[in-house]
Amino acid sequence: MSPTPSEETSAASKKRKEPSSTTQTAKRARSHPSPSGNALKPALIGPHEAIIAQLQPKYNILAASVISSTQIQKRVTQAISHLGSTSDLPCVVLLHARTAEVCKMITIVEQCKRLLREEGKACFQYNEMFELPEAKRKDLIEETVLERNRKDEDEDEDDFETMASRFERAVIPEPSKRVTMSLRVFLSKKEVVDLKARKGVTVQSHEPA
Repeated sequence: MSPTPSEETSAASKKRKEPSSTTQTAKRARSHPSPSGNALKPALIGPHEAIIAQLQPKYNILAASVISSTQIQKRVTQAISHLGSTSDLPCVVLLHARTAEVCKMITIVEQCKRLLREEGKACFQYNEMFELPEAKRKDLIEETVLERNRKDEDEDEDDFETMASRFERAVIPEPSKRVTMSLRVFLSKKEVVDLKARKGVTVQSHEPA
């Protein structure tokens, strides 16, 4: 039996109203944009916000991260430019890196110090360890499943197995949290008393003769 004109009109109307899966996917993509580099920035600067807030009233602070994609020469130029800038407050550069990039950061620090020495400028270096934030990951809990010798089991056995798994989770301690430390370095052409007085900070200085 062929559809009546009213049924055809209703079916066509329904097709026009129902959005395609492609359109729905595009809408979801627009409403949930992918994280950009700026979204990752707070995670890098997070461990240093407290010390920056402490120093800012007295010093002109430039905080610069060193990551795998950081160009050494570009970061050196940026640091030297800040240290040589005109400011009412003493200029300080804070370089920080995760453990994998500490060697690259030290290379940047040494090149900055060499350039300052060549210019006959004093250089004060303050090294401090800091705690990296713990990486976010889901803790996986392994549950022991008892082998079943029979194909048919009653509900009592199922309940016993569930209680056994809960008991194991209760008595097995959670893995201890590891604290990962890394290095940050402050550079300045003038002595930074506030950093020198901090516990755990090591000082390296070079003053022209």
